[in-house]
Amino acid sequence: MRKFFMTDIHGDYLGLDLLLNHAEVDLNHDQMVFGGDMINRGENSAGVVKRIKALAEKYPNTVHALVGNHEEMMGDYMKHGDRTWLSHGGYETLQSFTTMFPDEKSRQEHMEWACALPLYFEDAEYVYTHAGLDPVESLVNQSRDILWMSEFDFYSIPRDKLLALTNGKAIVHGHTPVERIFHDGVRINCDMGSNTYSVVEERGLGIINLSEQIYYVFKPATNKIEQRRISRF
Repeated sequence: MRKFFMTDIHGDYLGLDLLLNHAEVDLNHDQMVFGGDMINRGENSAGVVKRIKALAEKYPNTVHALVGNHEEMMGDYMKHGDRTWLSHGGYETLQSFTTMFPDEKSRQEHMEWACALPLYFEDAEYVYTHAGLDPVESLVNQSRDILWMSEFDFYSIPRDKLLALTNGKAIVHGHTPVERIFHDGVRINCDMGSNTYSVVEERGLGIINLSEQIYYVFKPATNKIEQRRISRF
């Protein structure tokens, strides 16, 4: 079984589809973890949620989806009317869901599913989460504040404290865009800046093959997929 990870898709349905096919992910055997922020900023947030929900339901033993801070904002809007989400791509995402799901029941079902996903997933080798983990609390007692953890705060935590929290497992995450993926011995940031990175030409969506320590990046600016190797330091 190979292990794959994809995060911060941000409505890029084309990239999602191309990368799953390019990496030849076999969900009958391979594990696929989605690290949150499926929505906002891109053109087809609803399509991304629909695809991932369908995969998670068809392959419950191999496909695992997590919540991100953008799904958290959507949930706050739905439950409490918090309009913060609308200024972070929420208007466009609402339109995407309305177009994809004219039936309100189906629309609500998909939106609520995305908001109710877990904060983390772990297997024998890795712990997966959206932005980071807080070593002060156990894994099962993590606060929802971790969805907003900055790269500075997360990477300021000593490695030994994080490894004690995860029982020696590396943490695979996203949330903060990077141009290259590095493994610092405990953290692997896999957000390639889909529809968010400040340098438009460098925006990409990645699928990470953790088993082989390689990743593929789809860049809309060039409409090409590049293969790279995870660096270690």
